[in-house]
Order: sequence, then C-alpha cells, then structure tokens
Amino acid sequence: MGTAKGATRRARLVAAARAHAQALPRSPLAWILAAQVVLHVVGIGWGLPASDGWDNDGVAPRDFLAGLAETFTPGHHTTYPPVHLAILAVVTAPVTLAALARAPSLARADVVAQMLHVPTMTALAYGARAVTVAMALGVAWAVARMVEEVRGARAGACAAAFVGVNVPFTYYAHTSNLDVPYLFWGCLALLALVRAIHRREPERLRAWALFAALAVGTKDQAYALFLLAVPGAVALWIALDPWAREHARAVVRQAASAGAMAVVAVLLVDGALVNPSGFAARLRFLRGPASQAYASYSDDWTGRFYVVADLGAKLVTYYPLALVVLAGLGLVLLVRCARVERAPARLVAGLVPLLAALSFTVAFNCVARRTDHRFGLPQAVLAATYGGVAVDALVFRARTGPAARWLLRLAVAAAFAVALFGAADVDANLVLDPRYEAEDWLRAHVRPGDAIETYGLDVYMPRFPEGAHVVRVGPSPDDHRSPMAGVEELLADYDGAAARGARFIVVSEGWAWRYLIDPADFPTEGRRLPPVQVANGSDARATAYFRALTESRYAPYTVEHVARWGSTLWPAIELHASTSREIWIYERRN
Repeated sequence: MGTAKGATRRARLVAAARAHAQALPRSPLAWILAAQVVLHVVGIGWGLPASDGWDNDGVAPRDFLAGLAETFTPGHHTTYPPVHLAILAVVTAPVTLAALARAPSLARADVVAQMLHVPTMTALAYGARAVTVAMALGVAWAVARMVEEVRGARAGACAAAFVGVNVPFTYYAHTSNLDVPYLFWGCLALLALVRAIHRREPERLRAWALFAALAVGTKDQAYALFLLAVPGAVALWIALDPWAREHARAVVRQAASAGAMAVVAVLLVDGALVNPSGFAARLRFLRGPASQAYASYSDDWTGRFYVVADLGAKLVTYYPLALVVLAGLGLVLLVRCARVERAPARLVAGLVPLLAALSFTVAFNCVARRTDHRFGLPQAVLAATYGGVAVDALVFRARTGPAARWLLRLAVAAAFAVALFGAADVDANLVLDPRYEAEDWLRAHVRPGDAIETYGLDVYMPRFPEGAHVVRVGPSPDDHRSPMAGVEELLADYDGAAARGARFIVVSEGWAWRYLIDPADFPTEGRRLPPVQVANGSDARATAYFRALTESRYAPYTVEHVARWGSTLWPAIELHASTSREIWIYERRN
C-alpha cells in the first residue's frame, strides 16, 4: 500500500513538473528573468582572470574557508557571517580540493600561496559571481510573487521587470558582494510574511523565521528589514483584519514563536553558541569601526533628517524619475483598491514591502548614518513591488479609450527603455573599464624587470604585466593587506618614491581620491565627511605627496598616460568607487 501511494505521489510530482515546464515558454515572468540572466552575465568576467577580482568589498575567494573557520574558532571573528561563505565553500569545493591537493603542505602559508594562483582564484571568483547571478534572479522572483499574492501574476511580472532595470542592483548582481545574497534571503522572508497575512495562515511565519535567519546570517544589516516591519505588520494585521482580531491569540503566539526561532537560528549559524567571545567581538566591531568610522552624517536629528532626505533623492540613481513616480502611484493604487474591495488582509500584506523599507531606513540607515548605493538597495528593490502594481494598472487595467490606452503604454514603454539603457550601461562600464586600457599600455611599455610602484587595495588596481617587478608601498603592515600574487610588499611612507627609484608609478583614482580631498571643504551641519576619510585627508605627508604627484609637481616623475573613460555612447557610472575610475601612470624621467 505504501509503495503504491509513493508511486502515485511521484507520478503527481512528475506530472506537475512537466506541466510547469510546458507553461514556462508562455510565462511573462520566465521571459523577464531570462532577459535578466543576459543582463547579469554580460561583464561577469570583469577584472578576470586574476589572483583577485575588482569587487570592492566583495567576498574574496580566499575568504570562503578562512571566514568559516574563524567564525567557529573560539576567540576569533571575521567581518561577515558564515551563511554565504558556507554556500560558496560548497559550490567551489572541487576547485578548493584540487588546489589543496597541489599545495606542498597544509600549512597556512603554503595553502594561501597555492590559492593565490590565478587559475584557482579565477575559478573561485566565477563560482561566487554565478551564485550571485542566481540569487539576483531569486530576488526578482520573490518580489514578483509578493505582488502576485496581492494583485495577480501580471502585476508580479511587471514588478520583476522593475527589479531588472535597477542600476545599482545590476552592478551588485555581477559581483561577489553580499548585498544581493542577503536581499535574496530577505525577500524570501518577506514573501513568507506576505503569504502568512494574506492567506491568514500565521503558521507560515515559521518560514519567515528560517529565511530571516539566513538573511541575517548572510549579512548582519539584514536585521533592519525585519526589526520594526514584522511587529508593525502583525499589529496592523490585528488592528485592521477582523479575522486576525478573532484569532489574535494564535497570531501573536505564532509571531512570538517565529521571532524566538529566528533569534535562536541566528545565534546558531553565527557561531554565538560555540564562539560567544568571537561573536561579541564581531558585534563590537560592527557597532564601532565597521560602521561609525564611515558614517557620513552627524549623530543627531539633523543628520538623520538628511539621511532620509538623501535616500529619497537618490532613488533616481536606481530608476529613472518616471519609474520612481510610478512606484509612488502604485502604493496609492494598492491601498485604494484594497479598501474598495474591503480586503484588509490584502491591504496589510501589500504594505509589508513598505514597512520593511521604512524599517531598514530607521534601524540601519539612521543608525549607521550611511546612504551609499548598496545601503539604499533594499528600499529601491522593494519599491519595485508598487511599481509593478502601477504598470499593471496603467497598461492593462486602465479604463480609457484606445488612444489614451496606447499613449499610456508608449509612455511606460519609453520609461522602461530609458531604465533598461541605464542597466545595460552598467554592463558597458564593466566591459569598458579604464583599467583594461591601462593594462594594454603597461604591456606595451613595461620591459622585463622594470620596477612599478603602486599603492592601496588590489580591488582598485589594474593587473600588472608579467616580468615586471611590482612593489606595493604603504604605511600599514603586511598582515593588514590583502595578499597579491607576484607583488612585493614594502612598509614605508608614500612620499619616498623618488628615493626608491621605480621606473613607473601606477595610481588609481578610485583609491587615491581620499588623499586629494580637503576635509575643510565639506559641510559640518547634518552631512559630514566620514571620520576615516577625515583621517586620510588630514595626513599631511600623504596628501602633499599625492597632490604633488597628480599635479605633476613631484620630480622626477611626470604623468605619462591616463587611462580614462572613453565611450561616447555609454555614460560613465560611478558605483562603489569601482567603475569608470581613471588610472594614472607616471614615469621617472632621469
């Protein structure tokens, strides 16, 4: 009997899978996601092959196993939680095992040296970026399902299209940064919350707990998506929905249980139970130098006012203004339709993305006091839910004459065309990165054995030609630098270049700008220059050196070549201090 039931169940699953596969070619959402695959794969080889990539603040391939080990080793801690590191370690395990088999020994130095080989690091980097692409599609899918839950499949597909033309999201979908991965788990958690409310199934909050824990275990700031949003959504649900009021005891019990599950799961995956001292040290690091040293606003109400104001103003860097307006219109339409239809559960479920965006703004942006593109990404992605509602209403549901209907469709299509060009421009900025031109110039002019002096983080540098003697100079000790294959590390002040006598000096604008700014030029009320940048700009010797160098006043070096953005079709975009930055090459002239 059991065998027969099992066979019947398998047959049903196979039939369902076959039906789903047959329906895919007719699914607008499938085509939208397929288009996003193309958008995210073009340029995925940015800066590769190399012993490290150009992903600024990305998860370096060498960190996969080391980060996991430090998380669970008593007394140690690492910058990031372990969930995504574990996923990448599993995905790239064949490459890692092959590298370990070729290492002379399992001593740390031998393992690091073997892992830094270009083929190994390149394969690991491609693996990490491929996972990010898959998760980016997952974000768009989850946003679509949230909207589909309250406004139908067509509105959901429109929302996924919104996500696909988000400019910074397109950039981060190409990298190993954790911003897309934590949003992936975060959006799955919000989808579970939307379904729990709309379907009046509070037991689904347990799924929210699981995905929320994975989001926080991927990147700590994910907590801010839920801290205020979940209690607010549950309270609003009970206040507005007669069914929730009638079952308030069960709703509150399930919510409390799910919250406890999420906390325990985070403590478990974050290593707090086996490494409490390391966990506490990481929290101190996150609350202190990892955030406050980079805060761009004053720690008062004026600063927080500007945080909120700048986040709103920067929405036009994610989408064209027309799409931003559509997102606002969609929120109004969703609320109006839910009230007209007297669907309180649908109204509250539809407000979940807004509550999550507000929660992130208050609990993270106003605490860390930062509005960088990646720190406005949750709000911009969640705004797509309401954009999808508006597009569906204007293009497919508007009760107008044929002429007006076609005008609306043309206007929306034009707005999406502009947005799609902006997203494709990200691909162009990766493919046409000025560092490629700098590399070509160096290969043509650097002779074997020539000394090249360079500075800063490897994520800002071009790849140097084989045979050159590359020396990275800086005042920070070697153990504070990311290791680079084939590069000599020198602990010294920057301004001794003339005495060191390298033939070439290579400087990246993406790194050197910190020494070319004057802290006195920045406002002091509300907005401010982050303390770490104030410290850099106040380093008299370093700033004097780099200003003299870039102004051609540092003898005996003169600027020999500047690799800069050169496309007339594609505009330069600055994202994470990584794209379209110039490379300055100086040559000794005596």
